[in-house]
Amino acid sequence: MLNPAQPYFYLLAYILIQYVRPQEFVPAFVGTPVVPVLLVFATGFWLIAQKKDFEAPQHRLILGLALAMFVSVAMTGWIGGAVTALVEFAPTMILFYLIATSVDSIARFKQMSIVLTGVACIMALHGVEQSASEGGVGWTGAVMIKERITYLGFLNDPNDLAMAFVMTLPLTMYLARSSPSFFARHAYHAAAALILYGIYLCNSRGSLLAIAAMLFAFAVRRFGWVRSGIVGPILLVPLILFAPSRGGEMSADEQSAAGRVEAWYEGFQMFRSHPLFGVGKGMFTEHHELTAHNSFVLAFAEIGVVGYFFWASMLFLSGMMLHRILRAGGPPAPLPPAELATQNRDKPMDGWGDWETMARTLMYVATGTVVSAFFLSRTYTPVIYLVIGLIVAAYQGVRRQWPAFAPIGLRENLKLLLIVEFASLGVLWLLTRVLLQTA
Repeated sequence: MLNPAQPYFYLLAYILIQYVRPQEFVPAFVGTPVVPVLLVFATGFWLIAQKKDFEAPQHRLILGLALAMFVSVAMTGWIGGAVTALVEFAPTMILFYLIATSVDSIARFKQMSIVLTGVACIMALHGVEQSASEGGVGWTGAVMIKERITYLGFLNDPNDLAMAFVMTLPLTMYLARSSPSFFARHAYHAAAALILYGIYLCNSRGSLLAIAAMLFAFAVRRFGWVRSGIVGPILLVPLILFAPSRGGEMSADEQSAAGRVEAWYEGFQMFRSHPLFGVGKGMFTEHHELTAHNSFVLAFAEIGVVGYFFWASMLFLSGMMLHRILRAGGPPAPLPPAELATQNRDKPMDGWGDWETMARTLMYVATGTVVSAFFLSRTYTPVIYLVIGLIVAAYQGVRRQWPAFAPIGLRENLKLLLIVEFASLGVLWLLTRVLLQTA
């Protein structure tokens, strides 16, 4: 049961308000600093009352990422801009810490999933109203862009909104599968259908590919690599039949796609001229008329090889954590009774199967989010760090309840992370060159 005296209550309230944004359209809230106030409350209660676990390497990597953002702008000679870059990223960084250390049980993960499902449904209903109105205006005052639904704040772009829907969809299905109530299960299935319709109304090609990637990941998990090659196309048939109108415009020679590939190429030119710390966070469009349209390209172009290491390492280690949980096949040997007694647990332990299901759900969430981010310039937006925070929470939850579960450290994986970083740069460069040749 949610308790206003607990820090987790304010974290959920902050996420709810951050997404729904009543301060931008509800007269009683307009002009009030409700978002920063809730973040201060959530952080204050977290500092005082929440037990905190900082074992996962992402806790240190995100600090390095923030420092790289500061240095990237400071190297241009604009110290004020460097401070602004750090201040702008601070709420996202705090959100990561709050989620990674507060979602410490399956019950809390379900509560987080319920809140995210709820806000996704609100935004999808808003999109339905937009699409049905004559001027394409929703109750918030947000207007459709080229017949594509939008929302407010950091979700005021159809692609951003679609990305938020995509990352929420597996959480909604998780709630439907895990709910013991017949009516609740069907309510969550209805919510999933509404979110899918919201994705359709966003008319985002990136979200279409993200859903395809999640379906393929589901097929591999369920049927294996060989049979998924047969089953996968069958699962994609409904997606192709009901795809948005822009789904058939993904060729590299289509004007929008060609512009994206050119932006990728320009990102590499920026990286070449400023390899260590990039051209500065938020300064991509100072060097090219379009943004990068790729979160990976935006990262190494703006914050260089140093910042890209921190950012890419957070993603890769998160994937490694999920892989290790899902490949374990079961919990490690339990602690001896004497050592178990010293744990001073204040709540019952969740079963291994619960954490494994949480990890499997987050694997689908991460797949959709990363694929969406590949086609969007969303290196610094909250959605990615919310997902990483949930993955870290799952890993730390398993480690807390089964200390014998193999840890994942930064130092022992440093060589692998460097290989992954430069290999990803090479793959992106080859992909860009190939697409430029076919454009």
